[in-house]
Amino acid sequence: MTSGSSSVTQIPFQFGNNQQHDLATFLQGANETLLQLLKSIASGETTHSLYLWGLQGTGKTHLLQAVTKQANELDLHVAYIPLKQLNDISAEILHDLGDLDVVCIDDLECIIGHPEWQQGLTWLYNELRDNGHSLIMSANISPINIPLEVDDLKSRLSWDQVSQIKPPNDELKIQILKQKAKLRSFELSDEVIEYIIRRVDRDLGSLMDILDKIDHASLAAKRKITIPFVKELIKPL
Repeated sequence: MTSGSSSVTQIPFQFGNNQQHDLATFLQGANETLLQLLKSIASGETTHSLYLWGLQGTGKTHLLQAVTKQANELDLHVAYIPLKQLNDISAEILHDLGDLDVVCIDDLECIIGHPEWQQGLTWLYNELRDNGHSLIMSANISPINIPLEVDDLKSRLSWDQVSQIKPPNDELKIQILKQKAKLRSFELSDEVIEYIIRRVDRDLGSLMDILDKIDHASLAAKRKITIPFVKELIKPL
């Protein structure tokens, strides 16, 4: 990509129900400092190599997509690479990203066992750092514990900023479930949400999986979302 044009370089992927995330819709909880850092990177006010990690469902993809979206709207040159689609893309794509303002690499744990990707990310890290540009990487494992085969990349992961997303408390989980349901054009009552939280693993990833099941099942059955309806869905769990 040339530096004279503004566009988003990204591999085709599904946002999920056509939702494009932004930073304003991320319910920050105890992550205020992290959110401010991401806003400054997305606006071009500061440059960093940031390693962002946290449990599944804590919002890593939301944040990386939001940074990409905001940076692009401000005419910065950006890329979002979802490594969950590793089998559909080649590591060679990394060779053309060194001149961009912000590069977001999602789900870094997916390149464990893929040294060609690890080497490519090492080159990209060096190039972006030399050019004074930003690289944001997400993973569900801390940089100390991620078992990468290329030592040069693993050593670089902690050179700049490392931030762990702090998981939400139950009150924030309720707000998040309500917000996600609204974005999918349906509503969850307080009673239904409380029922779900009491009976399902309380990590946000599990709650988002249940939300997906409710969304699909309610559309298929054309039924109102009630406690008896939800009870049928979570019974197998």
